[in-house]
Amino acid sequence: MIVCSCNVLSCRQIKGTIAPDGSGPVTAGEAYDCLGCSPDCGRCARQVRAILAEARAACASQCHSCASREIDCAVHVSVGHMMDGLVIAEERNAA
Repeated sequence: MIVCSCNVLSCRQIKGTIAPDGSGPVTAGEAYDCLGCSPDCGRCARQVRAILAEARAACASQCHSCASREIDCAVHVSVGHMMDGLVIAEERNAA
């Protein structure tokens, strides 16, 4: 979904600025810097901040669930934040 029509930025691109460890931009301006552009009209700034916060929270949640099952979080994140059910199914198949 396009979040910023001025720069044609998608939700996925904005979420992609958050590193697997949850670090990354906090403000819309910082996210734009990471993506090589700059804010124009500013109507999307609130939405961009919300997406960044949601992505950071999801990463923290994913990392916590990985640690509780002793699975490497980097694998979880690199596969695109897999759902817990899929990870459990893979563990069962591997056993």
